[in-house]
Amino acid sequence: MAVNRQMHQLIEQFLKLKPPKFNGRGDPEAAPRWVEELEKAFDVLGCTEAEKVTLAVYQLQDSAIDWFATRDRVFPEESAQERKLAEFMRLRQGQMTVDQYEAEFARLSKFAPRMVENPRDKVQRFRDGLKPDLRSKMISLNIRDYGEMYERAQAIE
Repeated sequence: MAVNRQMHQLIEQFLKLKPPKFNGRGDPEAAPRWVEELEKAFDVLGCTEAEKVTLAVYQLQDSAIDWFATRDRVFPEESAQERKLAEFMRLRQGQMTVDQYEAEFARLSKFAPRMVENPRDKVQRFRDGLKPDLRSKMISLNIRDYGEMYERAQAIE
């Protein structure tokens, strides 16, 4: 594998292997089994350590995402970059206006450049963080351009 391959290509290849999701709940053996399954995919794809972290984060759900975001208390050597990446992963519009949400999205996406380098991924991640009613309207419009997504969300709001 080329060292400089595009992250979105790697993510597509990874997802084709149908790796398991992990939500942080269930029996204590779930986490080690999940890691073993991911390691198989990582071996097939020849992943670097940094790529492994990024890909594993894609498979986190629910309380496991919260753990990822707070793990710096358990592993203090985690960098500020990784904390900002986790913050980006958790970003949701919540009570923010579309403008405020977009500003946060733009600020935090700088810490996760590989997650937004593919325009499709960027639009999807932005859309998925919108309030549920707004998100469902955006899904039905099938918008594939980030600027258009942002403008339509502002208009609907």
